[in-house]
Amino acid sequence: MEKPFQLKIFEKFLKEKGIAYKEDEPLAKHTTIRIGGPARFMVFPKREDELLEIVKNATELDIPWYVVGGGSNLLCADEGFPGVVINLRSMKGIAERSLVPDANLFLEALSGTMVGEVISFARRKGYSGLEFLAGVPATVGGAVRMNAGAYGRSFSMLVRRVKLLKDGKIEDYEPKDSDWTYRSFRKEGIVVSATLELTKSNPEEIERKLKEIYFKRKASQPLAEKTFGSAFKNPPCCYAGKLIEDCGLKGFRVGGAKVSEKHANFIVNLGSATAKDVLALLREVQKRVWERFNIMLEPEVKFLGCSM
Repeated sequence: MEKPFQLKIFEKFLKEKGIAYKEDEPLAKHTTIRIGGPARFMVFPKREDELLEIVKNATELDIPWYVVGGGSNLLCADEGFPGVVINLRSMKGIAERSLVPDANLFLEALSGTMVGEVISFARRKGYSGLEFLAGVPATVGGAVRMNAGAYGRSFSMLVRRVKLLKDGKIEDYEPKDSDWTYRSFRKEGIVVSATLELTKSNPEEIERKLKEIYFKRKASQPLAEKTFGSAFKNPPCCYAGKLIEDCGLKGFRVGGAKVSEKHANFIVNLGSATAKDVLALLREVQKRVWERFNIMLEPEVKFLGCSM
């Protein structure tokens, strides 16, 4: 439920602080699947102190808030969100934290920095480690929160420190192995930045790996289409995409949403899909896989204002 009085006070705070924001901003413009109604306010902090004040004020005013980055792995409700969506894409930047020649390179990247930008930065410097994420449209914050991974590697293998906003303050945290699970970082808080450890490598070898991974991903995934990335997590036994394909669901459609013919674990927005279409399709896929294999697929996608 919208809170007009509190929202008015919140808008006054944004104006006084000079924090960039938009009213009734379509969430579809900020998600990779291009679905979602309006956010009552979408705010764009550029610095830690702005982020801190936004969260503090929204919390004190009892206004619901939600953090987004690159907008992948996210399905937003057709009705939108009646509170504040904090968009971290303006909080970006990369800094070297280790300058010892020929040693491992430590890079601190702000949460809104695209992983692709970090990959390019590291490649120019001759450092390796992130190639497995070539072509993935994730921010650093999203990659931490989802423990992004592919081809037997995950973001957790590279992360040495995470700066988190929690309980009204920002803290540096050194993740433990137990903080990471498959496609998740358990520690609560908003990811402000992450420090990654990369290894010195031959620039030609880095370039070769990047091209190999990118073209492999392009050949097997619908990168040019509107999707939110993998729909379901892989169960311990096998690949979710293979289970869905074996149920004969490639190309299966509900409204404007369909199961990709290129990779069955991707849902494609054909241009007119609604969140309701996607939810109905996800439920049907989940049901068919359960009926045939007795395996309950767990969604990898996150939901804002809607659920399965």
